[in-house]
Amino acid sequence: MTAAGPPIRRVAVVGAGLIGSGWAAQFLAQGLEVAATDPAPGAEAKMRATLARIWPVMEQLGLAPGAAPERLRFSPELAAAVEGAEFIQENGPERLEFKTQIFAALDALLGPEVILASSTSGITMSAIQTACRHPERCVVGHPFNPPYLIPLVEVVGGAKTSEAAIARARAALDHALPPIGPPIGPPIGPPIGPPIGPPTGVGGLDRAPSP
Repeated sequence: MTAAGPPIRRVAVVGAGLIGSGWAAQFLAQGLEVAATDPAPGAEAKMRATLARIWPVMEQLGLAPGAAPERLRFSPELAAAVEGAEFIQENGPERLEFKTQIFAALDALLGPEVILASSTSGITMSAIQTACRHPERCVVGHPFNPPYLIPLVEVVGGAKTSEAAIARARAALDHALPPIGPPIGPPIGPPIGPPIGPPTGVGGLDRAPSP
């Protein structure tokens, strides 16, 4: 156990498109129990087909003990899919109304200790978390795609996100996205200039002042 809490073992992926399937593959490859949900017709079959296609790549990259695509559980019902989850990765349509509604629904279904992360690339968490009773546990967890080949994710909070949630999200995603190998070469050169500002903290990118 660390200051960020015990390692997560059960993850729910909300949205079974390409990004959601990529997350599911990466979580499964790390030996986690994964539940997925998407109400779209044929979503389960498409997700399992995607996993079958990319699983040989996961095997070449290396699997954690117990990793298997059969550990994926799928339900079209949100409540059934997220039951017992310790971490949520949302990958739905990039629309504020949708994300606000789905985060409010997840917030109502899950205890306040469960981190809610969104793969959004263009909507601030300050906007997404407005309808949540526990906005402090909501973060952006934006992956570089596909996450199973590029183990890099941006973790950003919103106006009401807590420092503790940021730390727990980072710890969970560090476990789910370990380096896939050593660096491929030396640095290409020194920095080309001074930093443009201080490091971003909780909601740093979200709340950056306008120039």
